[in-house]
Amino acid sequence: MQADGQADGERDDELYGDAAITLENNHLVLRFSHSPAFVGDLEHWQHDSFIARWRTAHIEDAYVTFALEPDGSIEQFKMEAVSPLADFSFDYQDLLFRPVTR
Repeated sequence: MQADGQADGERDDELYGDAAITLENNHLVLRFSHSPAFVGDLEHWQHDSFIARWRTAHIEDAYVTFALEPDGSIEQFKMEAVSPLADFSFDYQDLLFRPVTR
């Protein structure tokens, strides 16, 4: 996020495609453009980490950890399942979202 509260641009992962973080009703929302079921409200966890609480009930919550640039913009983010009992098909640990360059 930028200091003015605007979205910091899209990010892309080779497996999941584009993701965007936006500010909606005063909280952050993560959306995957190619997977409409993946819309999650981000709750601050600790440091530069948040928990994505997915709006689709059967999707496992995920930690979202940001790496920031010196100006506070997002360099990249990665994810991992919150529950150690999460089904292995939620392969969040294999995702790495980087800035979209087109």
